Amino acid sequence: MNGGSADWLWTTGRGDRPTLRWSFTVDAPLADVRLARETGEVLAADVSGGLYLLDRNGQVRALTRTKHAVKRLAWADTGSAGAAVLSGDVVGWFDRRLQFQWTRELPDEVLSVAVDSYGTHLALSQADGVNQVFSQANKKVCRFESVRPVRYLQFLTQSAELVVASEYGFLGRYQLSGMPVWTSKLWSTVGDFAASGDGRSIFLAGFAHGIQAFDGQTGNTRGTFICDGTAGLVTCGYVKRGIVGYTLEGTLFCVDDEGNPQWNVTTPEELQRIVLSPLGDYIICGFASGRIMRLDMPG
Repeated sequence: MNGGSADWLWTTGRGDRPTLRWSFTVDAPLADVRLARETGEVLAADVSGGLYLLDRNGQVRALTRTKHAVKRLAWADTGSAGAAVLSGDVVGWFDRRLQFQWTRELPDEVLSVAVDSYGTHLALSQADGVNQVFSQANKKVCRFESVRPVRYLQFLTQSAELVVASEYGFLGRYQLSGMPVWTSKLWSTVGDFAASGDGRSIFLAGFAHGIQAFDGQTGNTRGTFICDGTAGLVTCGYVKRGIVGYTLEGTLFCVDDEGNPQWNVTTPEELQRIVLSPLGDYIICGFASGRIMRLDMPG
């Protein structure tokens, strides 16, 4: 763990801004970062193949070096298991010690992975539009195809279902059997995706279209939160208690449930991933350079 400088938190932006709790830097540019919502542990990967498990205080609890370039990560809410996209068409399953239990090569590039809250199932999407779910024992549970390749996947916690989105044109909710609950057309490009754990709310970072809100039960649109810039990242908590976003122009911001601005700051470097805690009381920020920060929300 290292403190690092966070002068930008109080010298830029406006409103009652968050404060730095801890900072950690991985050994190479960041590949991905995820949060275990029950334990507060942070899982990170760098482009050199390093996997890092950090506790709630930013201390390293486990470290693994892989022979592959890690592309994407998924992490169970319980911190019991995770998955990584390795070298494009290979996905691997590992335990909480970051030891790989199995790997599987897929017939096409893997775009995204998701692990359910208890670490019992892995979902993945491929560039050819095929989506699959596997058990923790590497047994295939289901296979289904989507009208467009899925870029974003998330398991819900109160039902055995998945919410998925493509980069353009498609949003949907599926049962674990692969049967759709609903599907919806999108009319904007998607830069990021977040769904509340209870499945009631879905938010998309729609670039020039702002943060788009959808009803997770029906797929119907709820409107758009306009931000001062091009919305590139978005995150929400387990229940809807504010939304945090990031613009391509370098502004990290928070709005309340009605879309009213709460605060904003200008980051000193590009953010690659933001994750809001389940109760909305802190944010994990992953910078492209490899720096990871926990910012405690005001109030």
